[in-house]
Amino acid sequence: MKPPAARFAALAVLILVLLVVPFVSTGYILRLLTLLFTFAVMASAWNLIGGFTGYADFGVVVFFGLGGYTTGLLMLKAKAPFVAAWLAGGLVCLVFAVLMGLLLLRLRGHYFAIATLGTSFAVREVIANWPSVTGGGTGISLPIYQFPNSVFYFIMLGLLIVIVSLTRWISLNRLGFGLVAIRENEQAAGVLGVNAVRYKVTAYTVSGFFIGMVGGAYAYWITFIDPGTTFDVGITVEVVIMAVLGGAGTVAGPLVGAFILTIISEVLNGYVPSIHLTVLGIIIVTVVLLIPGGVIEYLGLKRKLSFRSIGATLAETRV
Repeated sequence: MKPPAARFAALAVLILVLLVVPFVSTGYILRLLTLLFTFAVMASAWNLIGGFTGYADFGVVVFFGLGGYTTGLLMLKAKAPFVAAWLAGGLVCLVFAVLMGLLLLRLRGHYFAIATLGTSFAVREVIANWPSVTGGGTGISLPIYQFPNSVFYFIMLGLLIVIVSLTRWISLNRLGFGLVAIRENEQAAGVLGVNAVRYKVTAYTVSGFFIGMVGGAYAYWITFIDPGTTFDVGITVEVVIMAVLGGAGTVAGPLVGAFILTIISEVLNGYVPSIHLTVLGIIIVTVVLLIPGGVIEYLGLKRKLSFRSIGATLAETRV
């Protein structure tokens, strides 16, 4: 069996096993896997702008919170069904990402990082100080329906399959090569025919849309949201660490990072909760210092592209 065929077969078996898990596992395993998928989707979505494009986005919770609040408010005040409210939440995040992308992606480096972080604080304050609409700082409770937890498991698994498949497709096409070219040398990428603004906004928009969809589903899963937890910058930090730990700029890196960090965090929280964050921080710093390219690169699984090969591919597909 050829390597590509073997990988495809292994992937098919893995997906089949994951589809069966809810019917044979305990509630704890189901909750843990759902949480793992939740962060894996966000890490994969962040990877498009932070890993492939090289723009460190520290405003992940903007989309996570907007998706959650849009879904929750539509269900609570407009009596909208979950699916309609959920899709609307994703659409709001998509539009917001386009607008903010056109504005913020003109910045580079730490300026962009600080601007996205500042945006997350600004949106959180708007939500917290608009009680007539958002419930203010006390938060809102979503309508409770008797959905089994397996529903949210399949939602997060479905989102993960879609974002990973999309990332894989992007990485093999002109868009992906253009994003990598921007990361390596944005001015040279422009010479090669890459419309940097359009490419960056596209990556940022796709990222924001998927994170918003996760936020909407997560809000309905826990049935309560408030500005302090929904717009918690700690969520952004975890997502970024997962992508970097596994290997930013790769398709599988965020998945590996999400798995490692979620399992380590769960074990530490179960056995040494008093020093959980301290030990986790030490582990993360150690790993990042020893393998800055991430686990995928350390294992020799990262595809290395020279700027010359990227330029040749872009020249061949110039439109």
